[in-house]
Amino acid sequence: MSRYTENRKEFRKRTTPPGQHGAKRKRFSVYAFQNREQKKLQLLYGWRNRQLYNLFSKLKAKGGDVGNNLLIVSESRLDSLVFRSQLVTTRRMARQLVNHGHFLLNGKKVNIPSYEVRPGSVISFKKPIMKENKIIKSSLEQNSPTPSFINFDKEKLTITYLRYPLPEELNKNIDTSLIAE
Repeated sequence: MSRYTENRKEFRKRTTPPGQHGAKRKRFSVYAFQNREQKKLQLLYGWRNRQLYNLFSKLKAKGGDVGNNLLIVSESRLDSLVFRSQLVTTRRMARQLVNHGHFLLNGKKVNIPSYEVRPGSVISFKKPIMKENKIIKSSLEQNSPTPSFINFDKEKLTITYLRYPLPEELNKNIDTSLIAE
């Protein structure tokens, strides 16, 4: 299945069809709740089913709380760190910039958005001319806060990944216990 590219508001469906309304909908099954949380996660991070399956199998082999580890690993990806640093406004923009090779990770070119970054790593722009890009320039003018596990230097345009995020700093909208089952 390919990536969902349509309007994200369509993900939230109407409860009843247009016109004269009939009986209320049936309750969701447990599987439906699990599937909904999984789709939420896939839409948020732009993953496909195979990527999520591979990540789960890797995390189950590690042990520990699979749900929290899933969010920690997803926030440790290169595209997520670029997005969290407030350099770009969407995760898709972050993915595209990484895909096009605009970033260096510890001085080496990396063009894989799913690259898992280790704490202590430094992400910088490949070319200083990117500072003149109007999208990046507008996001630099906004004083948006960055998470405490990232240090973003606006002068040098470098992102330092300080530590793995704590469970309290992660996305609260996703119930990872439903996904991890």
